[in-house]
Amino acid sequence: MERRKGTRRILVPLIASLALVAVACEGGAEEGAPSGEIDEVTWALPDIPDVLLVPHDWTTYQGAVMSLVEEGMLAFGDDLQLIPALAESWEQVDDTTYVFTLREGVTFHDGSPLTPEDVVYSITWHLDPDNASQLAAFFRSVEAVEATGEREVTVRLKNPDAQFLYSLAHMAGFVMKKDQLEANPETFGTPDVLPLGTGPYRLVEFVPDERIVLERYDGYWGDQGPVRRIVIRPIPDQQTRLLALQNGDIDGTFDVPVSEVDQWERLENARVVTAPSLGVYLFTLDQETPPFDDIHVRRAIAYSVDREGLVQAVLKGKGEAAVAINPPGMWAGVLPEDEVRAFYDTLPSYSFDLEKARQELAQSSVPGGFEATVNVPNTDPLMINAALNLSENLKQIGVTLDVRQVDPGEWLDVYFAHEDLGIQMMAYFPDFADPVNYPYLFLYSGNAVRDGLNGSNYRNPEVDAAIETALRSSDPAERAAALQEAIRIAQEEVAVVPIYWPDSAMAISADLRLDGYNAFWYNIPWAIRGFGPA
Repeated sequence: MERRKGTRRILVPLIASLALVAVACEGGAEEGAPSGEIDEVTWALPDIPDVLLVPHDWTTYQGAVMSLVEEGMLAFGDDLQLIPALAESWEQVDDTTYVFTLREGVTFHDGSPLTPEDVVYSITWHLDPDNASQLAAFFRSVEAVEATGEREVTVRLKNPDAQFLYSLAHMAGFVMKKDQLEANPETFGTPDVLPLGTGPYRLVEFVPDERIVLERYDGYWGDQGPVRRIVIRPIPDQQTRLLALQNGDIDGTFDVPVSEVDQWERLENARVVTAPSLGVYLFTLDQETPPFDDIHVRRAIAYSVDREGLVQAVLKGKGEAAVAINPPGMWAGVLPEDEVRAFYDTLPSYSFDLEKARQELAQSSVPGGFEATVNVPNTDPLMINAALNLSENLKQIGVTLDVRQVDPGEWLDVYFAHEDLGIQMMAYFPDFADPVNYPYLFLYSGNAVRDGLNGSNYRNPEVDAAIETALRSSDPAERAAALQEAIRIAQEEVAVVPIYWPDSAMAISADLRLDGYNAFWYNIPWAIRGFGPA
């Protein structure tokens, strides 16, 4: 699951086979600017939004644009932890009450001041079903939000929610100008009404399917970016993007496929930058469908996945073999990475071992083997190759696994219909780095339902209780202990079979640098995070 059209929720890859796209030669960090200053940068994305209203077109590519224009009360730092943004400080008064103090002197791009009413309006707008916000679920725990002072906003929750603060740094928390949206409910975000934000860049032109142009906002409250003007162009075909970078027609691009990163690394005038994506690819095994209700069958499958080989062959070494459901970076702010890895060392590893797989199958209810089918989207080589690898390995122990490459829509429809799931494959990329995210989605019994992600139909009361503790508690130590227990039990019971944690990749002109690139590049103002001349 990932981003829509790059959706941030479900991985529906769109590797378009479109005609060659002509790229105007407007790119290039221009000469003649003061030292450290860049007149113009042309950046390519696989797609650009149809409308610049985030809640109506929630994609990573929307975020790559609007994270430069709008901001939330909080933001993600380079280490993925929460830092102040529009709110200079915040306090948790009790388990369900948060008080935020807004920065003084923050203005929208028309020069009008940011007010608490803008913040209140932006959050409550999501909660109004008439607005059809795709981000409403991020505020499901909000009971009330109100302006309680000249620069103060108070939020009361229905129940304790350890993930609430992340929503204020995510695209869901971007603050919209109340007066502008109220006056233009039908045209806000179109070329006729460009959103006014508080971010480091302001929108100056939007031509759907062609370009988005931003200019640096000199009234920005924070550090100024070095680039005066950014032109963002859609280039769906990755080979066309690669040629555009090679020819100097663009200065960089996000969402470089890791399976093809070696092609980009051969460019002499550009560099590839990678970072852990915090995504996970995994198999789910429906424990309500024989023979996957048999622990020995599940272990046999787990031992048959050549994770290390797949990382090298499919990810080109840009990622890690997944030894558990959570990539280490998902524990940010809760448990240091060295402690996470030490904990993972204590878990059953199910490293690739066909002899152990044979032994487990021999102890199972189907010692002579069985037949099964797994669906994979026909647009995602990371899924296709992992499934084919498993099929080939299972064949050697007497199991026939048919890999069906289907349209992404059909793949998702089957998964979410939640009927006779058998073995399924899923990829998920998170909205924020919190270690309860994946366990809740894939291991919590409440999600073993239609439209839920618990495709294993895994149910364990102890795991549920631990996940509920981690969702409710704001104490990092208590959350870490609960989640370690949940993951330990689920690992022993082979609730899911993790495959790999891929990196995220981007490419940039050798004349430039972007030091702040991380898993949430679409949620941060990337053009002011270590961006500039090389």
